[in-house]
Amino acid sequence: MNIADNSEVKYFGLTNDLLFKIVFGSKGNEKLLTLMLNALLSLKGSQQIEELEILNPINLPDWKNGKQSVIDVKARDISGEVYCVEIQVKAHAEILKRVLFYSAASYTRQIVRGTKYSDLNKTICLWIMCETTLPEPEIYNKYLIKHDKNNNILTDLMEYHFVELSKFDKSKPAELQNRFEKWLHILKFGDYYRSDSELPGELKKEKGICEVIKQMSTANTDEHMRYELLAREMFLSDLATDLDAAEKKGIEKGIEKGIEKGIEKGIEKGMEKVALKMLAKGKSFEEIAEVTDLPIDQIEVLAGKNKLCEPAAPYKAAKKRKAAT
Repeated sequence: MNIADNSEVKYFGLTNDLLFKIVFGSKGNEKLLTLMLNALLSLKGSQQIEELEILNPINLPDWKNGKQSVIDVKARDISGEVYCVEIQVKAHAEILKRVLFYSAASYTRQIVRGTKYSDLNKTICLWIMCETTLPEPEIYNKYLIKHDKNNNILTDLMEYHFVELSKFDKSKPAELQNRFEKWLHILKFGDYYRSDSELPGELKKEKGICEVIKQMSTANTDEHMRYELLAREMFLSDLATDLDAAEKKGIEKGIEKGIEKGIEKGIEKGMEKVALKMLAKGKSFEEIAEVTDLPIDQIEVLAGKNKLCEPAAPYKAAKKRKAAT
């Protein structure tokens, strides 16, 4: 079956974070990432990024039980500045904490033991949000670390940029007025175009967009890749459902025993449900911990109790002690 010619078959766009990583985070696609960043950050003239090196997106922890973070796309320019790009499908309650954690991890992991603080370079974080997160009405918002009264900038070494696709509604190419809007259109409505030949003239002229559409088409017509894209979308959908249910359950329980404590307990139970689903699909403890924020030892015990993998040593020991008594 030719996917490109069948309008009834699901066609994945760039709001699928796996496809986003393929198009903008793959080696060889540095130019596409550069063009997108220049457009979304509205960089002009000497401010524009000239060249990027795509980096390993995994920020490993500094200590044994620390939490690792995995950025969708991570890159460094020729001056050493680091760019972290995330596309976020669901705006959950703790999203801003996640923004801070990911940005801090990317900043601190620039140096290792024995190197100097002077080796730290600016870290620029761009979060592309599919759902509304911020109270500001603008599509694009930039945040800096400033004094709370006189607005003096403490340091420019950390920048937080947000683009909220939910606030952008120009689905017709004729409405697009500038480079920024053209790239927003492709990010949100790129699945309208199943080949670059379907692009209208105003989008074809924008450097990089034809190549993005070609790569989207290649991914959508590859059977194995389509399976991966669908699996990722289903997983995120299930996760969002479980999180909503967990929050609801937590609120209901909170009415009886204290709202804050109830929400926390409900969310934890919901996360355990998510963890069980991921275990059943063969995901590693580290991957599950990254998604659910559950400690690895808790996931190991959960796996052992449900016979989804070899029980963890602490669980085995506890089981033996119980049997002995």
